[in-house]
Amino acid sequence: MTSKIEQATLKLPANFDKDKHAKALDKWVLSELGEGWSVDHANIVDGTVTATRQVQITEIEHGTGKQAHSKEVTLARGTKPTDGDRVAARLESQYDGYRLTKFEPYLGWARLTKMTDDAVRARGALAQVLGVKPWEVQVADRVGGGFNVELPSSKYSSAKHDEKLQATVESDIGREGWYIKTNPQKLTAEIIPSDPPTFPAMIPYPIAGLSKLDRDFTPFGVKLPGPGEEAGELAGIDWVSQAFGIVAGTPGAGKSVTLNGLIAGALASGSLLALVDLPEKSVDFHHYRDMCAPNFWGCESLAAAVTTMSLIYEEGKRRADILAQEGVVNWLELPKAKQFEPILTVVDEVSGLLVTDKIPAGIPKDHPLAVEVAEENLLKVALASLISKIISQQRFVGMRMILSTQVQNNNTGIGPSLKAKVGHKILQGSNPSKQARSQAYNDETAVPQIPANIRADARVAKGVGAAELEGSEPFVYKSFYASASDYRQALLALGVPTTENWAPTAAQIDQFAPRLESESDGPRPKSRLVTEGGFGHEPDRGEPRLRGAAAAAHALKMAEAAQ
Repeated sequence: MTSKIEQATLKLPANFDKDKHAKALDKWVLSELGEGWSVDHANIVDGTVTATRQVQITEIEHGTGKQAHSKEVTLARGTKPTDGDRVAARLESQYDGYRLTKFEPYLGWARLTKMTDDAVRARGALAQVLGVKPWEVQVADRVGGGFNVELPSSKYSSAKHDEKLQATVESDIGREGWYIKTNPQKLTAEIIPSDPPTFPAMIPYPIAGLSKLDRDFTPFGVKLPGPGEEAGELAGIDWVSQAFGIVAGTPGAGKSVTLNGLIAGALASGSLLALVDLPEKSVDFHHYRDMCAPNFWGCESLAAAVTTMSLIYEEGKRRADILAQEGVVNWLELPKAKQFEPILTVVDEVSGLLVTDKIPAGIPKDHPLAVEVAEENLLKVALASLISKIISQQRFVGMRMILSTQVQNNNTGIGPSLKAKVGHKILQGSNPSKQARSQAYNDETAVPQIPANIRADARVAKGVGAAELEGSEPFVYKSFYASASDYRQALLALGVPTTENWAPTAAQIDQFAPRLESESDGPRPKSRLVTEGGFGHEPDRGEPRLRGAAAAAHALKMAEAAQ
């Protein structure tokens, strides 16, 4: 125990008069500095007064070398909690390199601890986030770099503060990649230096795990690792949470890689496959062509696409009848032995398949060029209607669907109405525009951005995207990659069935694909699409049947009204 004379200098009030106020000076100093202080002398010239007091100091050494060393100071009687800032300023000015780390005015003592400048800066940043005084947060240098932290019990809340603490660790204390690991039960934390999380240049699809996949969860990549983690969790679609998804992204962003992984996983776990695509783009999926269910390869033409979707819709109707007979409303309520095989339909290049073309101006409506455009538009309208019906009506019979597109808006076939029915949103690409993000997600602000360190490395950025999926917090991911031949060989080895009748037959196309009819056309077989709310007019209602360009114009008006 040692004694020390403390000294403080105060600025005298502007109206101080030594003749009138000399007797009141001691009382004023006590009110400003607390008990134990007395006037030493006043300097009238520069308008200051110097006060002193004697304090008892206990110095406790902790270790040697760079280890912290503390001083405990007895506070003057009457010191209040509100005096903390003033006590800190006075004591820290007297003991160079020491900072107030414990302030117990009711117990009459305080502690000063020697701290590095970096630790002082870290403590100040943490205190600001927590809304406390700096001495209420204990910060010490950590072996290996960073800091060990003791959190204030009265103010800290994991739910309220952890995200903000992480942000200040990266921006004010360390740099990108540094992270804080909190222990709310013990009220401790570690601030740990680290490089920013990233991905390898390529993540091979875990082919060996195809045989173990869950029917209701299909992985397509890996999530970005968390701070301090070496590898992220699987990124995948939970089909029970939501049966429909959209994969968006500009050309070259990696949509086909993601779709290939989803298709392989679905086939391996027992789903039936249907593929609908533009003929010129379907080469991306030729290795799956004979693995489609019979007649479910709708990629040879628009008419084939409509027919495949019609067959799927008809199958959904059949399944709905079975559910009604069993007295259940969802296929998952059936006994395992009676449950349907899920049908995954992948519709690629949605814009090219659904966006109608303008009929050329300045030529007669019955000109072959005008008729050709009208016929194509009629098929596109029919396809859009089928997609919408399946998504709206047939989730509960085991139908699953992925739509793939470059842009999502009314002009590209996926407007707000359709997007609202789709729960899984995946945006492929490392640097999408804000507009693309706003169109892709329900809440763009809740979906993390691709980190700058990933965007800056072209090899790492390839195959990267961000997802907003039902049943999961939004996340950044990188897609698995495998070659077409690797997928095919692995699926054949698992015994995935193949068929020679992958494409719709001419008779099926004639039955389901709507067309502009001429006077010489004979009767066509009816499908449930016609008898239960399909396209065009039903002849048994006594209404005139539209033909040629008039029929196409009517269909387009109906589509516009629906949108």
